[in-house]
Amino acid sequence: MPKSVVGTACMYFKRFYLHNSLMEYHPRIIMFTCVFLACKVDEFNVSSLQFVANLHENSVEQEKVLEQILEYELLLIQQLNFHLVIHNPYRPLEGFLIDLKTRYPALENPEVLRKAADDFLNRAALTDTLLLFTPSQIALTSILSSASRAGLNVESYLTECFSLKDDRETLSQLIEAIRNIQNLVKKYEFPKIEEINVLKQKLEKCHSKELLSTASRKRGYEDDGYVSKRPRLDEGTKWADSESPFLQNDRKYTFEEDWTDDDLADSL
Repeated sequence: MPKSVVGTACMYFKRFYLHNSLMEYHPRIIMFTCVFLACKVDEFNVSSLQFVANLHENSVEQEKVLEQILEYELLLIQQLNFHLVIHNPYRPLEGFLIDLKTRYPALENPEVLRKAADDFLNRAALTDTLLLFTPSQIALTSILSSASRAGLNVESYLTECFSLKDDRETLSQLIEAIRNIQNLVKKYEFPKIEEINVLKQKLEKCHSKELLSTASRKRGYEDDGYVSKRPRLDEGTKWADSESPFLQNDRKYTFEEDWTDDDLADSL
């Protein structure tokens, strides 16, 4: 799967949960839906059957997942406000590498920066960096970070090729953004297996059928007889003596006409 599809799916996933709760929409099915929609938007042609065939599930479970994806796809598009085009930092990265080859002879082989730069972007996709900074800034940061790891100094690339030597204000703003991106990516830590298992148990508890049915009953007050909704009888309908739910002091009532408050007081 192309990196651009993965980046687009990550952005869909993050943007969806900016306005929705994990307790309401299970992240597993939303993740599948995001990837499936990203394949369409980025024109990576995969049929729905081919898509679910890559899941390590049996045929019944694959069919179930496919139904859920098709069910949530429109909801995902609506929650994204129909803004489906995502500008990923992977394309600017390719542009910077080409630019380094053609306009920055001080660096003999820019391709040595590719692997570490890709790793940086993959790690950045797990943070909020893509929501806070432009793709070109993130891609440039990946180049500088990769060069720093390789022991190469390419800071002059900013002043020489970006024509920022005389524009100190813009240069300082760009350097500040680069530092912020580096700090965000550096501070990110992959969750531990123990933490994942604990969160997974809590998540499954939130989405258990028993809990959902309990919440549904509480919303309708179906367990409380005094507020439980009963079917409304048409005018002239009578209860049989054995079916009447209103029995008090051995008196049985019929619904031949609408009752007033005075009638109710007299019956008590």
